[in-house]
Amino acid sequence: MLGTFGALALLAITVSACGGSGAPPAAESSAVPLATAQTSTAAPAPTATPTPTPTPTAKAYTSGELAAIVGQVRDDADRRLSVLPSGDIAAALEETKAMISSISVEPAECQELAAASTVPSVEDATMAIGMSTDSATGAMAALSLVAGLDQSALAQVSDSGQLAKCSSMTMTASGITVAVTITPVEGASGLPGAIAYRTDTALPDGSTQSIVRAQVVHHGMLITSVAAGGDSGADAVRRAGALLDSAAAQVQ
Repeated sequence: MLGTFGALALLAITVSACGGSGAPPAAESSAVPLATAQTSTAAPAPTATPTPTPTPTAKAYTSGELAAIVGQVRDDADRRLSVLPSGDIAAALEETKAMISSISVEPAECQELAAASTVPSVEDATMAIGMSTDSATGAMAALSLVAGLDQSALAQVSDSGQLAKCSSMTMTASGITVAVTITPVEGASGLPGAIAYRTDTALPDGSTQSIVRAQVVHHGMLITSVAAGGDSGADAVRRAGALLDSAAAQVQ
């Protein structure tokens, strides 16, 4: 059961968009010259109406186009990622939603972090996922690209407020309880707005399953990378960041 739990949780972490939304910066006021009146008292300065900055329209991608981008990305061993068929992605998402919705989370306010709603709906979006495994070292890496998400979903990515609130949780599924800790990590990527964190799951047999996830919104696309296994935790951070940067370089 724990093998399935780990595999599906990994997929959920790969494609989810967690975190709180950051507040938008305040608009700067424009300097307006005072009007000169013909009387000795200066007339009130006219109030300038700020011109709203239009939100750039993100490029639309088909699932095939996203899959082609994923297929160009290479892992740290210079191997191209294996692209998952779109049918497999859809089936895995539904399975993941069903499983995560059955998990009980404490504190209760952190349920959303593991709920099915944290897996982005692909009804109005397109997605592609690629994976890489190294049988010799046990290292695993995954990459997901999601295009067409609305601004409210994308706004959640760059702020880790919810992760800070839920840095320590317990999750129970089928009578088995595991402790989960979430720790932000630095230096995974230099991309603006990128965040990364490590999820450690303490399993009943005494072992710990660790996964590093990095994500960024780049040109309106949500890019998420995951790394697990390998030589060390630092190595997983490096691999997740490198995969994120490599994918972003392919998106113009």
